[in-house]
Amino acid sequence: MASRRGTDHEALLAQQAALAEFGEFALRTDDLDQILNEACRLVGRALGTDLAKVMERQADGRTLLVRAGVGWKPGLVGRLEITTGEDTSTAHALATGEPCILPDLAREERFRIARFVVEHGVEALANVPIRGVDGRPPYGILEVDSREPRRFTGTDTDFLRTYANLLAEAIERVRVLRELRSAVADRERLLRELQHRVKNNLQTVTSLVRLQERRSKNAEARRELRSVGRRIETLSLVYEKLYAAGEVERVDLGTYLGELGATLLRLHAEEAPGVRLRTEVESLVVPVDKAVPLGLVANEFVTNSFKYAFRGEPGTIGLELARAGAGKARLRLWDDGRGMAREPEAAGTGLPLIEGFVRQIGGTAAWEVEGGTRLTVEFDP
Repeated sequence: MASRRGTDHEALLAQQAALAEFGEFALRTDDLDQILNEACRLVGRALGTDLAKVMERQADGRTLLVRAGVGWKPGLVGRLEITTGEDTSTAHALATGEPCILPDLAREERFRIARFVVEHGVEALANVPIRGVDGRPPYGILEVDSREPRRFTGTDTDFLRTYANLLAEAIERVRVLRELRSAVADRERLLRELQHRVKNNLQTVTSLVRLQERRSKNAEARRELRSVGRRIETLSLVYEKLYAAGEVERVDLGTYLGELGATLLRLHAEEAPGVRLRTEVESLVVPVDKAVPLGLVANEFVTNSFKYAFRGEPGTIGLELARAGAGKARLRLWDDGRGMAREPEAAGTGLPLIEGFVRQIGGTAAWEVEGGTRLTVEFDP
């Protein structure tokens, strides 16, 4: 049986993973329904609950629409509206701006419980306000529901507050994007605002990752959290390139990968002083939804090569990008180190992550592991 510390540690990592995964997802799409439903799915998974929903505050200020959710009966999400009377926990959360926790509904005497919540067998719930940005009214409520009594810990509450703030920034980013597309005359102002929103989004996740990395006493957990932080920095760089070019949806992949390589070289200069990074990239403009996964592929490969390919010996890592003919492009990553481990369990999480990112863009990945490691990714630009 796991120790209490082990259980708390696993719960913390699950919550941290949900924040990172949701942050990445929210940057890949501007479909608000997808963002809200994924937010519900990930928060439910992180806390191990059966049900979660986002309730959107309507124009009258008193009604909430169940806008997204997981685990609810068909026909409820997108249709059901509830009134936030003074005797409800949702009204209390919206009025105070703080989470409202009901650990045992059978013993609850403060607030009236909505009938549909009872009908779904909910025994405990947490209501967290999704704040409005820049003085706007609250967007609504993120609610996590459990079918058994539950004591939400202080760590759970802090996680939910951070998660709801991250969701608020994602909602605001979608709003700004929509304005941007319909207001060409105000393009520069909206670009600056969008940059600000994305920066806040990434900083929220990065700050929490670094905080948990410092707090963790587990060496493996610290390494995993450091890897998450570097993946988020890879996302941040692609958005910096977008704004520098005055673009919203397309980026020069060659310039982006060149700067990413230089950043990774600086990060690993002390731990691998004899390793060089050789970069040969062509200018190639691609959609951001391809630039982000390819940047993460390069990040995983180059980082793994710095860490494991040379073991204190000198060597070279290569990063190459070129057009490949027939409308294709090719990203080639290589090192002349010890070669990739052949046993799946020895390869860590890097290889599955890389292959997942390649599948995401509809590309193909070919590996060679003799005399070093080489990865060739072909894709449609």
